[in-house]
Amino acid sequence: MQLIQLKRDDWNFICPATGELVFKETGEPNASTVGVWCHKVPHEPENLSEELQAQWATHVAIQDADDEVVDVVALLHSVAQPSWVTFEITTCGMACGPVWSTAWTVLDLG
Repeated sequence: MQLIQLKRDDWNFICPATGELVFKETGEPNASTVGVWCHKVPHEPENLSEELQAQWATHVAIQDADDEVVDVVALLHSVAQPSWVTFEITTCGMACGPVWSTAWTVLDLG
């Protein structure tokens, strides 16, 4: 699966296939979303499609058995779905110092 890395001020973006925002104003994903992860809780993906759920469970079981931290990017690179694209979006800002967050959003662009 292709991984596109972006730095943005916001985690929402326009889907290249539909021309619509990937996430609705409520925060719910639009139909083309296959799965979403946040770096703060990588072990808790959201909105996983049925096709991705089994691969995710297997990936987590292997990493747990090896006593490793969940590696979302390793899973995404292992998925063989040519029409799926992962957008890795890192947002940066300032609070009481620099803060950042990374989210991985998988879209079916087929």
